[in-house]
Amino acid sequence: MKIQKNVPFIEGELWDRRNFLKKGVLSAMAVALGTEIVYAANMPPGYVPLVFSELKDPLDGKDKQMIIRNERPWNIESPPHLLDDAITPFSKMFIRNNGLIPEGIDAQNWTLTFEGESVKEKKTYSLADLKKNFRTYTYQLVLECGGNGRAGFYPPASGNQWEEGAVSCAEWTGARLKDILEDVGIT
Repeated sequence: MKIQKNVPFIEGELWDRRNFLKKGVLSAMAVALGTEIVYAANMPPGYVPLVFSELKDPLDGKDKQMIIRNERPWNIESPPHLLDDAITPFSKMFIRNNGLIPEGIDAQNWTLTFEGESVKEKKTYSLADLKKNFRTYTYQLVLECGGNGRAGFYPPASGNQWEEGAVSCAEWTGARLKDILEDVGIT
């Protein structure tokens, strides 16, 4: 950040257009919500609050009967009558998000790094490394949101009111985490 002379500091930060816009948007949100936005000063540079972001359409390729529980972030449930396949097809799989759906993932440059006190030494794998250096396994596994069935709770629980469709059975193929952790040398 370039510091200019005679520019006032506000709350310990350089006053500039980005800070002004960021604080203005956050202030407007706080007024709209009727509360202060906690930790707003800790938001990363360039962060766009979810309510102001452009989201890709997660319903693309989904069955028209899917139930939208929340749009920002997207949380979409399958009606139970759609869950009659041994392996749930993509079109019928539920979607559970706490934030934005990642976009522009570059599989050629993606890496997974293990480091810290629980490993012998820092180790990084590319997607190609994982495919080349580890045996591939295929499993049929059920994935279920922890809030599945929440709509039937008494007393009512907070959060998305999932009925019984936040569950899918997928076929997963790839390296096992167990094998990767052994290679890293988890202590």
